[in-house]
Amino acid sequence: MVTDVQQAITILKKGGIVIFPTDTAFGIGCRIDDTNAVDRLFEIRKRPRIQATPVLVSSIRQALPYLDSPSDIVRHLMKTYWPGGLTIIAPCKKNTIYSPIRGGGDTVGIRMPDHSDILTVITAVGVPILGPSANLHKEKTPYSLEDLDPVLTRQVDYVLRGTCKEKTVSTVVDCTVDPYRIIRQGVVVLPKKPVTLYIDSSNMHETTVAVSVDNEKKETKFVSDDHTSQHVLPLIESLLLKNNLTFQDISAVEVHTGPGSFTGLRVGAAVGNVLGWLLDVPVNRKKTPVTKLDYGNDHWEMIRQ
Repeated sequence: MVTDVQQAITILKKGGIVIFPTDTAFGIGCRIDDTNAVDRLFEIRKRPRIQATPVLVSSIRQALPYLDSPSDIVRHLMKTYWPGGLTIIAPCKKNTIYSPIRGGGDTVGIRMPDHSDILTVITAVGVPILGPSANLHKEKTPYSLEDLDPVLTRQVDYVLRGTCKEKTVSTVVDCTVDPYRIIRQGVVVLPKKPVTLYIDSSNMHETTVAVSVDNEKKETKFVSDDHTSQHVLPLIESLLLKNNLTFQDISAVEVHTGPGSFTGLRVGAAVGNVLGWLLDVPVNRKKTPVTKLDYGNDHWEMIRQ
């Protein structure tokens, strides 16, 4: 017996157009590499070909070949918020994406939805699929089967039934600028600006950590007659909590690398590198790139990325 999901897979593989549920809203799509299907999709939706349309992927690995040198922040946002309701606009490899999909430009809006059915479909099709809302251009976004326009459903090859758990639009973030710019606020709430964590444990009796929030630096310190570097992590946790942030909001780490206390610098660098590795964010990207520590012969040194 052929399931609804299998039917959708078969139709998309053959170049058909399918309406489907995602975590946010109902979408309409075809495979990214079938130009005839893409042309038909734009015609059905009455969408101008100079207006780009979002692309859905089933994994970060599937997205990367279409992007042109994805930045640290793009990779960070993917790892932190995918699968989920975040559409990331980033520079793309123009030769891999048909012009109307990118609106004739050199960027693409790409997302990994948090919906098991459509992820299964995309994985089985083997390539990304287009994923605009299943509506006629400028009409109401559908969040349920009942919201779908009969004029539209009559023109597609299949409607995959299901539900949308969020029932709201995705957040759209433009990562072609630094800092990134939120174009549309949707289900995912991002910090208005990327958050950089600063660590300074160079002073034996004073440890300072800070975060940049909306271009404003907010810091906290721990002062003691004893060595204070052991308090780096508690200070970070306290500062994030005070500013309604989590570790996942951190997009970069900057560590003071000296001069200063040998032990303090060593602890600060170790904490910064571990956080960079766990969060998959750059460490000291505006200085000498730092990603690893060598503890050989009772000393440490920074190793270039």
